[in-house]
Amino acid sequence: MRETDQIIHEFAGRLRQTEEYRTYEERRDRVREYPGLMDEINEFRKRNYLMQKSEGELFDKIDAFAREYEEFRSNPVVDQYLRAELAVCRMVQNIYTEIAEAIDLEITLDM
Repeated sequence: MRETDQIIHEFAGRLRQTEEYRTYEERRDRVREYPGLMDEINEFRKRNYLMQKSEGELFDKIDAFAREYEEFRSNPVVDQYLRAELAVCRMVQNIYTEIAEAIDLEITLDM
């Protein structure tokens, strides 16, 4: 195994041991106890993503989206899952940032 592969393998194992990831797994397992709920969460994510990528008055779209999904988000199982998922996503974003800052590739794009 290449050295980088070994480092990644070990690091991924450590990430799975973090409180954020363990909480995410617990919440994900709880969501899976409700048939169809993960499909609803995936639809929520899809619509949220498409809304954010759309043109026009984003504030109005966000407001309408929040109103539309207010009851859905008030479900504690959904809310806890999405919060745990966000915590893991933020952890991964921080990792990407740290790696990017630690490696000086000096890549420039002259056009």
